Amino acid sequence: MLRNYIKIALKVFWRHKFLTAVNLFGICFTLVVLMVAAASIDQEVGPVPPEVHSDRTLYLDWLFPRYAAAGSSPGRVTMVRPSYAFLDRYVRSLVTAEKVTVFSHTDSRGVQGGAEESSVQVMLTDEAFWEVFRFDYRQGRPYGIDEVASGARVAVIRAGFGRGFFGSEEAVGNSVLLDGQEYRVVGVVTDVRQTYSYRERGMRIHADVWVPVTTAPPEDWYTYKLPGKFRAAVLARRPEDKGRIQAEFATVLTQVESPPGGRAPLVGLSAPLVTKLEEWALRGGWKRDYRSSVDGRRVVADHLRRRLLAFGGYMLLFMLLPALHLVNINMGRIEERTSEIGVRKSFGASTRTLVGQFVAENVLLTLLGAAVSLPLSWGILALDQNAHLDVGVLIRTYFYGFLLTLLFGLLSGAYPAWRMARLHPVRALTGGEE
Repeated sequence: MLRNYIKIALKVFWRHKFLTAVNLFGICFTLVVLMVAAASIDQEVGPVPPEVHSDRTLYLDWLFPRYAAAGSSPGRVTMVRPSYAFLDRYVRSLVTAEKVTVFSHTDSRGVQGGAEESSVQVMLTDEAFWEVFRFDYRQGRPYGIDEVASGARVAVIRAGFGRGFFGSEEAVGNSVLLDGQEYRVVGVVTDVRQTYSYRERGMRIHADVWVPVTTAPPEDWYTYKLPGKFRAAVLARRPEDKGRIQAEFATVLTQVESPPGGRAPLVGLSAPLVTKLEEWALRGGWKRDYRSSVDGRRVVADHLRRRLLAFGGYMLLFMLLPALHLVNINMGRIEERTSEIGVRKSFGASTRTLVGQFVAENVLLTLLGAAVSLPLSWGILALDQNAHLDVGVLIRTYFYGFLLTLLFGLLSGAYPAWRMARLHPVRALTGGEE
């Protein structure tokens, strides 16, 4: 029976070429947009290398200190990036965490020699950076705790930078001059995709060159202060431990000391220690809300809920409008076959059989649309040089797209098929309606 359904469907598609083309365009356009959006979000929040432990990693990017004002009233809350010394003292000491890494935003430094002379993005890290984030090594190794402790001028570079600078990926053992300082290359890693956090285009772990934090001037990492240019990633032992880590960190924040020589004493400090999904949701005006709220976790939860509801609503609306349009097209296409319906019902075809045939035809059409839309979606994503799509992302995107295709076919084909299959045989043969 299914074979007959497919034969009839292909003949109907070929007979009504224009309607078939309109249906395929609507299906392809909708699925391409949805899958590109889903794949982009999956890259942002999913376990994509080198952030393979995103399900049990928390990030700290901002501090919200409140300093004492004139008189007895507290001053205005400010917002700053944390310093290395603050993160090293109060975040690295979390006992409920498995690993804590402290690393900087990328700095632009001049590079001399090699095949090109320009500026490169350099990131300062500790040795734990290479354990929290798992990079794919083309050559060599990461630098270790002894090299970080001694301030050794060693570096790990990305493969693309090595090809452009040395003319080859064979870079281990060679040296790179960064602002006049010579760094020996000990490792080469696969290019890292750029991840954009919050409103600014700040890369989380993307860089051209990674070097030990102790190679920077001591005032950048040794001196205790609140403002700085660093961030932290906290790796939990299990996903269930993230709540315990956040609770411990909330207690630690109440014990933070004011930096020496400050203009005013510190009277309060809060900081969002968030997951990758929460970081994705905290795009927009959350900083203003966080400044004015006494409950930072509620601000994070509210923004996450609103973001998920908004995204779900947009996706539902984007699917519903084309589905309604295809319902109307399918109504017209099926109404032309009333005589066929009448003949088949006269020979004993049941309503269930006819509905099954029309739904099967529509599902087959949507599957044809999916066969075209999936490679189109991957092609569009491949055009983004910063995407660096992972195989796991592609597989998940294909799976979600297949489910959306089936849902799309059922939504747009079930009602017209049910309505027309209920026609009385005599009315169907005479072109009338029930």
